[in-house]
Amino acid sequence: MTKLSFQVPCCWKRVLSAIRRCSAAAAVALLLHPANAFAEYLIAPGDTLEISIVSLPELRQRVQVNLEGQVAYPLLGSLSVAGLSLTDIQGKLKNELTNKSVRNRSPDGTERVVYIYPEEVSVTIAEYRPIYVNGDVSKPGELPYRPKMTVRQAIALAGGIDVLRFRTRDPNLEEVDLRSETNLLRAEFLRQQVLVARLEAELNGQPEFTASEDKAAVELVADLQKSQSDQLKLALSDHDKEMSSLGRGLEQTRSQIDTLGRLQEQLTQNYQQQAGEVSRLRSSFERGLASVARIAEEQRALAFASERLLQTEAQLTLAKKGEEEQRRQLQKVEDQRRLKLMGDLQEAQVKLSDIRSRIRAAEDKLVYVGSLRSRLASDTNAKPRLQIFRKDGGAWQGRDVDEDVELTPGDVIEVALRQSPMMRTLP
Repeated sequence: MTKLSFQVPCCWKRVLSAIRRCSAAAAVALLLHPANAFAEYLIAPGDTLEISIVSLPELRQRVQVNLEGQVAYPLLGSLSVAGLSLTDIQGKLKNELTNKSVRNRSPDGTERVVYIYPEEVSVTIAEYRPIYVNGDVSKPGELPYRPKMTVRQAIALAGGIDVLRFRTRDPNLEEVDLRSETNLLRAEFLRQQVLVARLEAELNGQPEFTASEDKAAVELVADLQKSQSDQLKLALSDHDKEMSSLGRGLEQTRSQIDTLGRLQEQLTQNYQQQAGEVSRLRSSFERGLASVARIAEEQRALAFASERLLQTEAQLTLAKKGEEEQRRQLQKVEDQRRLKLMGDLQEAQVKLSDIRSRIRAAEDKLVYVGSLRSRLASDTNAKPRLQIFRKDGGAWQGRDVDEDVELTPGDVIEVALRQSPMMRTLP
């Protein structure tokens, strides 16, 4: 048997080689994208469809697919559309609506019967399900989907990548606030220092005092010290006046006691003399040498002397009691003043210690924020990790993507900044 052989021209070899390369590329593309990129979009709950009939414009309606995957349309009631392509839905609508007769009222008021033909029925997707952007973007949340929308476009609509969003505050603003807070705390610290020095001086009875010499705040310390010095002088002057007044009252009471004591001695002597005179007259009366009238007169004088003596003793007792009360009042005023000063001093010292701790904490925060600000600056060019979460069947599946990947309705994009090793070492 004679064998036939055919020689393929070179031009055909090149064509066949090109066809094989295209087929291989298409196979690779299909492997990289398991969901066929050319497959029609399948309707799902959340999509909005627009159904219209050319001859019946009043039946043009937008209907949203509910959670059960159904839409409601006047001529059909509920129609299941979830999981169908737009072509399938249009075919389904044509089958359901074709040859249906509808009574329609014309503009002139007459009624007419309109028959629906298949070519008059159309359905389009008015709105797709929204997509969602979450993570390190300026405005995370829901975004409307547009056909052929990419991850890059969705991030742009979400305000772009925000380096600082995963932090509670902007370090630059926080540094300004912390510096302001530190300055206020230092001023309050100086006020408390001057107050403590003044209270210690007043407690020790010193007319002058010296606060801490802080060269960075000489002017403020001078003003505060002058104010507190004036208060110290007024407080000491008022205390001296009160103690002097109480002292003078005590001296007057003591003088009164001395006078009443001398008067008591004199009245006692007078009483004793008058009593002796009355006794002598009684003896003379018994011998018949004195009259009854004289004895009665001397007895009245004795009673008057006794009354004066008793009154003086009562006044002397009251004066001594008043002296004791004034002496106690004098001591009480001094004790109460010292107790108040000690309480104010303790409160001021506690507040001073608290302010000192807050200043240290603010300074530590400033160091941390400064370090954070410089380290964040080095991370602004870091490429974020982008993930798409898409519902496949009944389960959500996520995969890493780049900025140019096209989205489908309902996708959830997660944007996460990759921290540098230095950022991960922050406390």
